[in-house]
Amino acid sequence: MEHGYIILIIIALMFLCIYLFSNYSVYLEKLKYKKIIQKEIHQEELRVEELARKQEIRDAKWQKMDERREEMKQQMVRINEIKQEWVNKGRPLA
Repeated sequence: MEHGYIILIIIALMFLCIYLFSNYSVYLEKLKYKKIIQKEIHQEELRVEELARKQEIRDAKWQKMDERREEMKQQMVRINEIKQEWVNKGRPLA
């Protein structure tokens, strides 16, 4: 019996090793799942950033187009004023 404690410790360590070995695959699976989730979150963030960047580009184009449209309206108003002046003076528009 003098080696009984040593035998009990060895048996306990054996059971501990068996327990850890059997749960190691579960642990690895959880780790893979976390990595997959983090990768998906990262990809979603990149997608959202890309959409925001594209939206900014579209907004800038629309703003330029609106500015150009406003310029064209102002030019048309000026042209119509010039035409009206010519008509009022009695000159032909040719």
